[in-house]
Amino acid sequence: MHNVIQIDKRTYYDKVCGCLLGKNAGGTLGGPLERIYGEEKMFDVWWYPKLVEGGIPNDDLEIQLVWLQALKERGIFITARDLAEYWLDHVLYNPDEYGLHKTNLRLGLQPPVSGWYNNWFKDCMGSPIRSEIWACIAPGSPNVAAMYAYQDAICDHAGGEGVFGEVFNAVIESSAFLINDVRKLINLGLSVIPENSLTSKAIRTAIQCYESGLDWKEARQRVKEVAYSPIAQFSPINLGFQTIGLLYGKNFGDAICKAVNCGWDTDCTGATVGALLGIIHGANSLPQEWIKPLSNKIAISNGIKNLQVPTTVEDLANEIQKIAEKVLVTFNGGQIQLSDFNNFSSAEEVIENELKEIQKLKLWEISPNEINFDLITLKASLSYLESPVILPDVKNSFAVTLENTRSEILSGSIKVIVPGGWIIEPSSVRQFVIKPGEKIEFRFSLLSSIASINRYNKCIIDIDLNERPSITSIPLVFVSGFRWLVSNVFREKDTLTTFFQPENDSKLLTPGRDWIPVSWSTNELEVEQYFNNLPGIIYLRHFIYSPSRKKVVLGVPNNSKMKLWLNGKIVHETQKVVPLRPNYGGDGSNYTSATLEVGWNHIMVKLVREEKPLKAHFVVSDAEWNNGLTDLIRHKLPWE
Repeated sequence: MHNVIQIDKRTYYDKVCGCLLGKNAGGTLGGPLERIYGEEKMFDVWWYPKLVEGGIPNDDLEIQLVWLQALKERGIFITARDLAEYWLDHVLYNPDEYGLHKTNLRLGLQPPVSGWYNNWFKDCMGSPIRSEIWACIAPGSPNVAAMYAYQDAICDHAGGEGVFGEVFNAVIESSAFLINDVRKLINLGLSVIPENSLTSKAIRTAIQCYESGLDWKEARQRVKEVAYSPIAQFSPINLGFQTIGLLYGKNFGDAICKAVNCGWDTDCTGATVGALLGIIHGANSLPQEWIKPLSNKIAISNGIKNLQVPTTVEDLANEIQKIAEKVLVTFNGGQIQLSDFNNFSSAEEVIENELKEIQKLKLWEISPNEINFDLITLKASLSYLESPVILPDVKNSFAVTLENTRSEILSGSIKVIVPGGWIIEPSSVRQFVIKPGEKIEFRFSLLSSIASINRYNKCIIDIDLNERPSITSIPLVFVSGFRWLVSNVFREKDTLTTFFQPENDSKLLTPGRDWIPVSWSTNELEVEQYFNNLPGIIYLRHFIYSPSRKKVVLGVPNNSKMKLWLNGKIVHETQKVVPLRPNYGGDGSNYTSATLEVGWNHIMVKLVREEKPLKAHFVVSDAEWNNGLTDLIRHKLPWE
């Protein structure tokens, strides 16, 4: 008979409250220090820099409250596809990966493709900060917590380090309901993420420094060397700093302060350290000097809507417990039980055996460009072999895999229905016969001219089975790319003020002379290829059709300097050279507010390439919440 682990319900409740209070403490400590770029100089705070009555709202917790509502409304078998709908129903704000993946969802792309395509921030902290809800509904069941965390993370981080960060955190926090040794917990988390990932390397570097007797400030320097990014929200470096707080912290307050003082994403590292220590020690054992000044109220920002929110930490813990009881009964077969007493006697053995299930799955090897469908009679998967973008006169390929899950041979046909004007090869209906347990793959290629491409392009994969009930067809969505005109490269030195001939065309709504049309799949301006590794200046023209007059934010984030025209007028130029940060909201240098007029709007960009390779993007969002705008036409030129 398998070992049974029993968690006293009062112990469980105390640990969930400790998790929430500890997360609030760490987030409150680090929140006022958060920046968009990491700083070489460390912070030196050993108490809250700012206390606000009622608490400081934080997306670290807010989005987890959205997930709780999803669990209550949709049930405990939720997937990334369920969570995608809750992103769109409840979350208004759009920093970094939040905004980019939500645009993909509104364009019709499903997870994990929504988190993978055109998402520069998939290696960032948006998902590692959301792990506690999964740990708390699966206490002592890190395999279950990890699977929930994976489904969550791929919505907006598929194919990135952010997935590893959330899975790691969910595993250590779930295991902490049964195991108090921080060092053992970290090892358990490392066992389910790839050793060659930057997240793993950053965490292991912190461990090596600690075990070698180096002080925590030197450990911080070593982690920086291994996992540096100028972006404060880069996940691997923050997971390393989080580990420093956990290992070097002499007590709760010292641990959250050391994590925060390392810098970078300070509210997130402090909050995760506080949450984990809150689970380990429970609310009743957390130091009152850190907890008492904070409210037990649940604070929510106006960036969250349509949400039924518990009013206190205690009420929230009660709601989480109801879900946890269902999860444990359903997914663990009674091996982990909420009971009237504690019995952790075989906890480490049980947890290690559970984690073997996750290790076998190798979550990190699951393709971020593949969408899976359970069609009852068979399973199907759709893989974008290049990208989910259809560019004019450029072939794009995809694959459909069918798996027979029945005990009888299945036969039938597959046909792909495409928009008018598109060419699909092979075009005929393809027949198949699949034995039980076998898979079969079909590959197709698509081609379209610019005239037949829209912003949103829906194809249908129609599967007919012989002598079986009809099954749902599979949607296949391709989005359009971005159409630009590119000038010649000018080799003169420039300080953004020198006039060059292309500037005569800054409000031209016709092709002009010496401009090359190109289409790109993402927000990236792929101009480095034109410079031949030498300094120079290049101009770009872009046309945006807006169905209405809109107040927007325009950005040309880059690692050098730029000048921006809108409808013939200079509207912005680089204020200072900053690291590349292509989000919707701004980078402190390369963004400006503007107004798009009804109809066609003309964008001109001047980019300066100096000694190092030029990297640049172009983004446009609405001015209120920085939503990506999906009703704009940007994939073709006015005369096409």
